[in-house]
Amino acid sequence: MKLWHKVAGMCVAAVLMAASNLCINASKVDGKMPYLSITVTFLVEALKFAACIVVLLVSPPKLGPHQRYWLGWKESLYFAAPALLYTVDNNLAFVILRFIDPATLSVLWNLKILTTAALFRFVLRRKLGQLQIIALMLLVLGVVTSQTKHTVHHGVHDRANATALELEEGTRFMLGIALVAIGCAISSLAGILAEYALKKNPSTPFFLQNGYMYIFGLLFNTAGLLAEHSNIAANGFFAGYNGWTWTVVLIQAFAGLMMGFIFKYLDNIVCVYTHVVAMMLTMLVSILFFAFELTLEFSCGFGVCAISMYLYHLPDGTSQQNSCHGTASPSSDEEYEKLAMDSDSSCRSTASTVGSPHRRESSRSDDEDELDARC
Repeated sequence: MKLWHKVAGMCVAAVLMAASNLCINASKVDGKMPYLSITVTFLVEALKFAACIVVLLVSPPKLGPHQRYWLGWKESLYFAAPALLYTVDNNLAFVILRFIDPATLSVLWNLKILTTAALFRFVLRRKLGQLQIIALMLLVLGVVTSQTKHTVHHGVHDRANATALELEEGTRFMLGIALVAIGCAISSLAGILAEYALKKNPSTPFFLQNGYMYIFGLLFNTAGLLAEHSNIAANGFFAGYNGWTWTVVLIQAFAGLMMGFIFKYLDNIVCVYTHVVAMMLTMLVSILFFAFELTLEFSCGFGVCAISMYLYHLPDGTSQQNSCHGTASPSSDEEYEKLAMDSDSSCRSTASTVGSPHRRESSRSDDEDELDARC
């Protein structure tokens, strides 16, 4: 994939995520969300699934002789795990905001940069070059620097108004930190498993794969709706909805499809950078329209993040297995097929080595064939 395609995909996804954050904030009434978050995530999954069905019906993909419009039950289960984790992750953020303020959460949530990089290396077995590791370190530094003063300001303001909370401030904050750590791990693992599921069979149409993931997402969100059955029965499914809420549903649906595109054709590290760009865009819009103060810390952090993004996508001679750099190494699709089918690949490799008449190095097999022919 060309570099400008990658950049375009990142920018579109980042704009959608930034718009989603701003619309969620605008949907609040008296500083609180008047609707159930599980209803929003259910509608988002339903809209994404409907979009996949429409695309498959309007523009059906050309399938090969051995391809089908449905997946086997074993293959479809690969999409269940990320769907479950995303269901938990999408609703966990609403819970975390009960314990810590949004500014602190925006900084701490970027710990997923490190958890994603670790899982990217040890679960997907994808190596990061030295230049990429340096770029990720700069990214963490830039994110923390950009919001340091903003976080301190909001933290002091929130602590001044926390006297009416049921738990002591220190206990609530530590609980919030624990939930953030859990959320970062869940979010990173969900992204890694989604990338693995989408790239395991690269020839399978993108919208067909996403359709299966969204089916599981609907099932898990339905379970969440059943857990909130009493509230929904008393107040209604759309209780507290306003125009901004519906805008959130639309934007998050399109953002989810774009993130699937990134997982399918790029990787999780690009997804991390997309989240950081979305955070920066949110801050810039806040400066322009919401009287947010432009600070030296934010300007420096923004510059460091931009340098980090540039360094990450530079060719690095030490990362010969990373397909993002366009080296002569095998493609990422081949790597995932090899990772998913190690045993089958080894069997085929052994069979081709023994059966090929052009391999002079297999002298033992040739000698035995010659001896049999003479007899």
